[in-house]
Amino acid sequence: MAEDQGAPLHGAGLEDRGLVRVGDTVRRPAGPWTRSVHDLLRYLRRSGFDAVPEPLGLDSAGREVLTYLPGRDQGWPFLPEILTDAGAQALGRLARRLRCALIGYACPADARWQFRTGAPEPGESLQHGDLGPWNLLWGDSTEVTGVLDWDFAEPGDPWYDTGFLAWFAVPFMDDERAQARGFPVPPDRRARLRSFAAGAGVSPDDLIGLVHRAQTEFASRVTSRGSSETGGPWRTFLAMGMHESTLADREWSARHIG
Repeated sequence: MAEDQGAPLHGAGLEDRGLVRVGDTVRRPAGPWTRSVHDLLRYLRRSGFDAVPEPLGLDSAGREVLTYLPGRDQGWPFLPEILTDAGAQALGRLARRLRCALIGYACPADARWQFRTGAPEPGESLQHGDLGPWNLLWGDSTEVTGVLDWDFAEPGDPWYDTGFLAWFAVPFMDDERAQARGFPVPPDRRARLRSFAAGAGVSPDDLIGLVHRAQTEFASRVTSRGSSETGGPWRTFLAMGMHESTLADREWSARHIG
């Protein structure tokens, strides 16, 4: 019997990544990094972080198979849960919980990721690599119930995900960019900064530093990876000028937030 091709899933990504739903599973193209990502997901679920899909290997068409996670995505404008200060705090809690779980992962020395190989070096841990609202699902409560799209997982700064998520949750960008990203009216950034920081278990001043660090790192990745023939989606990011908009966000937030 031919493999069921499934119903296409269209998320908030910038590119069509070939995601389809087949019953209670999601199928998507696999890559050389898929085996390592699946090992990481199994670890997270064993450790109690169950807001990630369960990996089920590959199907006969060579696609990776993951359990389907129900939930609501961020939408536009953002869901009420994201727009409130309580929502910002919930996102901070998620970043803290995920960071603590990832620190405990015993990464195999032969692990292969999209843009790195091997285990984390001293001072590093595994990171999601793209922990933005577009990769989160919300349940009926005010907590995140799903963390999706682990293709950018790799060793790196343990605080990168925290800074990256705060960048878009506070947000660390001007009002025009914030509106395009999901805030229908200018948010109270100071209140949201305090709320996210409380959830993440850091001071507001320290969180500002983490966001600036994540913005700098992301711009560097866009420039270096987007210039590579094997850059994949990073080539799209570079063509869209994301390195420039990121540095503009950093400059704006340094002037207006700290």
